[in-house]
Amino acid sequence: MAEHPPQFIPDTGFDASAQLHRLTDRRIRLSRAYEQRIEAGLPRTLSESDLREAAADGPIAVINVSTLRCDAIVIQQAGSQVIPLSELTYAEARSVALRYHECLLATQAAAEALAEASQAASEGGWQSNRRIVEASARLHEARREENRMLIEISEWLWQMVARPVLKQVASSAAPGASMPRLWWCPTGPLVGLPLHAAQTGSGVSVEGVLDHAISSYTPTITALLAARRSAVSRTLTADSGPLLLLSLSDTPGERLLPQVVAEAESILRRLPASRVTLLDNRSATRQRVRHALSAHRLVHFGCHAQQDLSDPSSGALVLYDGRLTVLDLGRSRFDGDFAYLSACKTATGGVALAEEAVSMAAAVHFAGFRRVIATLWSVQDVVAAEVADQVYDQMIADGQLVPHSAALALHRALVHLRTLNPAQPGRWSPFVHLGI
Repeated sequence: MAEHPPQFIPDTGFDASAQLHRLTDRRIRLSRAYEQRIEAGLPRTLSESDLREAAADGPIAVINVSTLRCDAIVIQQAGSQVIPLSELTYAEARSVALRYHECLLATQAAAEALAEASQAASEGGWQSNRRIVEASARLHEARREENRMLIEISEWLWQMVARPVLKQVASSAAPGASMPRLWWCPTGPLVGLPLHAAQTGSGVSVEGVLDHAISSYTPTITALLAARRSAVSRTLTADSGPLLLLSLSDTPGERLLPQVVAEAESILRRLPASRVTLLDNRSATRQRVRHALSAHRLVHFGCHAQQDLSDPSSGALVLYDGRLTVLDLGRSRFDGDFAYLSACKTATGGVALAEEAVSMAAAVHFAGFRRVIATLWSVQDVVAAEVADQVYDQMIADGQLVPHSAALALHRALVHLRTLNPAQPGRWSPFVHLGI
């Protein structure tokens, strides 16, 4: 274990002031719109009993990061505990978040450059081949740097945040209790960082959050409480109906997604035809998808996603004839049990202001889907297909998809991938679970 966590120097060249008011106003509008949807069933100020209810299935760790002080507030049914994070500062957290986003953006740019070079290769000639070789080398180096960054940041998150939280959770656990569920509710610059992947050590001697808890995220305690209350009338064995399977491997203006076909085939092998509503390519239009979402409690999105990190509420899932945006979902209300967003950066928030928490995954959750699996950043196609295959292998039993098993299924898939790729956290740490 490192005696001192790695230090990060703030990037003083970063200036977000030009976008401060616009992003703040947008976030306020979205928050108010969500509050208006749930205010009939939830009080504006959460009581102690509300907090205990929200923590019914496991502790909630609210990570407060501000210029005044930083704390972890661990909420459990037995009560709440404030854990001072005395070594954590807002300035360093913001610097870490900026480095994290900048490195991921560099990898994304390198991957897009390789895709463009490969598409142009149809023209033939030695120049096309040379461009592919050069782009491949740049992407390889970008991924190496990404993994170095993720290893350092996971150690920093472990020292600064995760270890103190897990110590408190372990001290209050019943003797012999199974691995607990743990909900992360980060604030400020920590929004969007992979707290579930925090760890220390390397190889077989690694110790991390994955070894101590099954992690989920919640944008707010109110959102988690709303999801719990909306599920009260539905028992764990209730039939959630058929799965809406959106499979867009060939979308106009976008690169092909062959892994989407593999994901769809993996699901179709495990579920009878009567349990699946398939909309693929041409049939996956905005109108049909929006109508189908209202009639399904389970949905799998296999498609492209777009996310502007300077304007995260403009993020969208790319359908055959257009985009389904965060704001589109914000105007909708569903009664959903589970959504799998197999599209890159669907849980990514903003980078202009590190604390901007608007994402496609949060929008789907706020719109009424109680459980969501998404990704924090772009992932390799083959890895996305592998994770989806493992998750559905554990979630589908006796020809039915069991939505309440989503968090455990993803946890087991990530443990398996970490074992296979101990030095490549970029292959397993992007995947996250939101909700109950």
